[in-house]
Amino acid sequence: MNVRLRDEGWVRRCGVAVRGQAFDGADLLEMPAIAERFARALEGETSQNQDGDARLEAVAACADSLEGFFAAVVDLDADPTYLVADGARSIPLWYDAAGSVVSDRGWAVRDAVDAPRDPVAECEFLLTRYVTGPDTIWRDVFAVQPGEVVRLESRDVDGASGDTGDGDRAVTRHTYREYWPAAETPTAEDECLGDQLEIHLARLEAGLQTALDRLEAVAGDRPVVLPLSGGYDSRLLAAALVERGREAIGFTFGRSGHPDVEVSREVAAELGIRWEFYPYSRELWREWYHGEDGRRYREWAFGGDALPFLAEWPAVRGLLEDGRLPDDALYCPGHTVATPSERLPRFVGEPPYAPDRRAVGCGPAVDADERTSANEALETIDPTLEALVEYVLETHYVLWDLDDVANVPTDDGGSVRDAFRECIRRGLLGDRDPETISDPATAAAAYERWEWRGRMSTFTNGDCRVYEDAGLEWWLPLWDPAYVRAWEAVPLAFRRGKGLHADLATAIYWRVAGIAHDRAAVTDRTLEPEDRLLSLVRHTPIRQFTERGGDWAPPFLAPREQWREPGSHPLAWHGIVDDAGLEAVPSSRNLYALRTLARVEGVDLGDPSWLADVGEQWFEESSLSSDSRS
Repeated sequence: MNVRLRDEGWVRRCGVAVRGQAFDGADLLEMPAIAERFARALEGETSQNQDGDARLEAVAACADSLEGFFAAVVDLDADPTYLVADGARSIPLWYDAAGSVVSDRGWAVRDAVDAPRDPVAECEFLLTRYVTGPDTIWRDVFAVQPGEVVRLESRDVDGASGDTGDGDRAVTRHTYREYWPAAETPTAEDECLGDQLEIHLARLEAGLQTALDRLEAVAGDRPVVLPLSGGYDSRLLAAALVERGREAIGFTFGRSGHPDVEVSREVAAELGIRWEFYPYSRELWREWYHGEDGRRYREWAFGGDALPFLAEWPAVRGLLEDGRLPDDALYCPGHTVATPSERLPRFVGEPPYAPDRRAVGCGPAVDADERTSANEALETIDPTLEALVEYVLETHYVLWDLDDVANVPTDDGGSVRDAFRECIRRGLLGDRDPETISDPATAAAAYERWEWRGRMSTFTNGDCRVYEDAGLEWWLPLWDPAYVRAWEAVPLAFRRGKGLHADLATAIYWRVAGIAHDRAAVTDRTLEPEDRLLSLVRHTPIRQFTERGGDWAPPFLAPREQWREPGSHPLAWHGIVDDAGLEAVPSSRNLYALRTLARVEGVDLGDPSWLADVGEQWFEESSLSSDSRS
């Protein structure tokens, strides 16, 4: 077995390599203890006297007993070898189809086996900015999935069940931790509906408190640094930590006047925590993205299954270099298991009282505000497998026109659209029968499972690479299994739109900050325009003549509907793209689309010739047809 673990944080003991930390109940286990736990799982009754399935089950049971953020390569010098990912796949591992190479860098596996590109996975990446399932854009290079153990072993003469690809080893995948939030939903006639809401809110807060207990155990005496946005997730963490008396530091980035910045500024001021702001501009983005450090980070962080997270990368580096953030703190992004509930459709047969909380968060792959008004009714679909498949296609496969990839050939002679549909079906169901999806609750569970495995664990949780690149330690408290289980038990009526999660964030912020409840619920999506003008004067007046160069008005006051226009994005990150090319690109192609194009086509978005290099047909009808891509 060729094991290529590049990160220096791996610890090897007893034939096991481990990165990360985990809890056994209330006990925090460091890496040597985790390694010893896996080694013991294969000793005694699970050694030579047991068949391969028993050994696989022993590794899976050990992984399931641990709660935290970790990855492991078990029996790395033996046959078989087991690869383990936690429930969030926070620390990725990749391997090849022959089971001969393992690495914590997808590109290291690609280089080792000289893997060619996979046109179908590449098309999915272009349309979504990630690849769902275990595939990558490189043929026969795979990623361990969240909550999964992968066994790599010598292939028997007759082969083995679960084999993938060709080679002299067999690959078996086993999911030990699932996510299927299908709690029974109270009916509209239930006289105790309000009581049910309070009961589930209390249970969710109990899950949060367990997650925070663990966060504090990991942090020790160190401060906790939060990328503080204008939404509910980071606000929930900030307020809950202040309530516990913890030292919390918030930071945000972008352009002064952006609703995200101004709500973050207000939350930090009301909670009385230190707040750092890092301004962005088109000129600085051009310098950051195309500089040596930017190029290195994008190559290092790309594993073949998700576009590297970029938004806070310059802010983290810049604030550290300026000495405005500590390098010995614990960094806690607010990514949460509740996010998939934001993008749920409405289902036929769903009780009419279910609240529409569409405006709480980030929306679909193309921002919700770019597709529809936040106040517009959600799409209603049948609670069936095929209706969900089409909904996922129409909601997430949108960076480029789906029809444009229809003619790209697949290995079996079928269409890319059909290949996407089949991949989505697997992501929705797992090992379940299609008939499992039979009502709104199970349809919602299937959709949220798809996002958990297909989007959150690849693209969103890839944000951790930003902190690793800066040499920082991170933790994901709102992906802690205790909070995941609590959210999983919330009925659809209270889960929809991330509603109960938002209620919890509002409630804790309100009782800690002591402000009006309506004000505690304000987010970047509901902030009034006049608040954006007055925010700096209200909350950080000393910065008026430094942050805005002495100007009274903030530099960014563009309404949300104009953010797609070149130069009007609140992060200013269109500065990445050469001016001439930016003028030629229609506003329907956002920066994510251009970045996936640059990755696949190998072009430099800052080079004036980049548009000619890929051909203007990319921005016309049938731009991704097989003819134009050949």
